[in-house]
Amino acid sequence: MSLAPKSVLIPPITISLDGAKVTIVEVLDMSITDFDRMYLVSCYVEYRGYRSKVFHLLVRSNSELLAKLRAEIAKMKLFLWMKQTHLFEKAAK
Repeated sequence: MSLAPKSVLIPPITISLDGAKVTIVEVLDMSITDFDRMYLVSCYVEYRGYRSKVFHLLVRSNSELLAKLRAEIAKMKLFLWMKQTHLFEKAAK
């Protein structure tokens, strides 16, 4: 069996999480069987005028997605606190 995406589930949406703005660009169903649901989520984070590159998360549920997004936001905040702004783009206003 291949791991080819089966369908796009949602259009781009933006949510607020832990003081950051998260834009979910797309969600692809990567499930091999109906019993083992997997989704590939493409998104980026904006925080205090900076924007991350698009990154991908492989998740099984909304709660797992939120936990992984919180980890990514925490990493971004840490890098910005350490003045590592070269890792991010300036966010459009």
